[in-house]
Parts: sequence; C-alpha cells; structure tokens
Amino acid sequence: QRGGLLSPAMARRPRVETADGEELRMSKARGLSRKLCVAGFFGLPFFWVVHLWYFWPEVRKQRGDPFIKRNAAGTTAAFAVVMVALVGWICAYHIGGRRLLGDAFEGLNVSNVNLDSLLQTNA
Repeated sequence: QRGGLLSPAMARRPRVETADGEELRMSKARGLSRKLCVAGFFGLPFFWVVHLWYFWPEVRKQRGDPFIKRNAAGTTAAFAVVMVALVGWICAYHIGGRRLLGDAFEGLNVSNVNLDSLLQTNA
C-alpha cells in the first residue's frame, strides 16, 4: 500500500464483505466461518446466529463465496433444530409436568436443589 492506494496485487485478491462493513481476505473469512461453525457444536449455538449475522452481506450476494454460504445454511439449520428441541423440552416440562415426566419431574426441578448442602465443604 503506497500513498493510500491498494497495489494491483492487493486489489485482485478476493474479499468477503461482513456485516460491520469490513472486508476480509477470502482465506481469513473462510477460517472464521469454519471456527464459528465448530464453536456452535461445543454447546454454544449462539455462535451459529453470530455466523449468519456476520456474513449476511456475503450470503445475500448471488455470487457470494459458496463455502461461506454453505456454512451459513448449515449453521442456520442446526440452530433451528436446537431451538425446536429446546422449545419442545420447555413445553414438555412446563405443560406436561409431573403427569408427563413422572417421578423424574422432581429430580429435574432446579428449585428443589438444596444449595446449602452444595456450598458446605467437608473440613
């Protein structure tokens, strides 16, 4: 970069536009896309939503990067599955309650946890 202008080599490198207006090199964008996908599988599905939001401008483009578009589609589907399962569990627990879950209902009820016994240490 000389005098504020991009060199011809820099101008030809493929770039990926992100939601915050930044343009990332293709390799960096693909690496970040992969990391956000994997992070969602380690119990953090919120990263899947962040992935879709962050790469939304690229996903909307007709000629957007196919790797990022495929990751975005996969993370969106995975997030939808996780949310359906979570809402299903919430409904089963709150609506069905003891009638649906039987004796397991009391064991799953966090309001029955004795915090005093958990906080005491054996000296």
